[in-house]
Amino acid sequence: MSRAVVDTSLAVALIDEKDQHHGRALQVLANIEEAGVEVLYIDCVINEIYSVIARKFAERKMSDRFSRKADEITSHLQNVEVINAYRYLPRAHPEVVELIKQTQGRLNYHDALIALCLREEGIVKIMALDRDFDEVGWLERMG
Repeated sequence: MSRAVVDTSLAVALIDEKDQHHGRALQVLANIEEAGVEVLYIDCVINEIYSVIARKFAERKMSDRFSRKADEITSHLQNVEVINAYRYLPRAHPEVVELIKQTQGRLNYHDALIALCLREEGIVKIMALDRDFDEVGWLERMG
């Protein structure tokens, strides 16, 4: 069975029904499930999921509903494998910065860390809606 990691762009679009890419994200997930791909998460993506959803709820003046949504996210994540990317950071920091520079900043710090972590873990697929990962030669973007 092949394995793929969920990026923040896809996760947020799946969680947030009002996201402009929600329908597209649902289709990507359906295709992944149909293909029998094992879905994984990375710790830094989980960090971003809560932060982005909290910000979106605040912007919509819906902060009073964030607690319930955070509980839903937590419940969903209880049943998934989470890869610890931050453990690579002490030795990978220079490579992370180099990858950011190679992409002229199109990959942000977390995305570069994710890419390097996946290389270390032997995972070649990432589920992402944004095309930034297309510049990483060892990754295949699904989305």
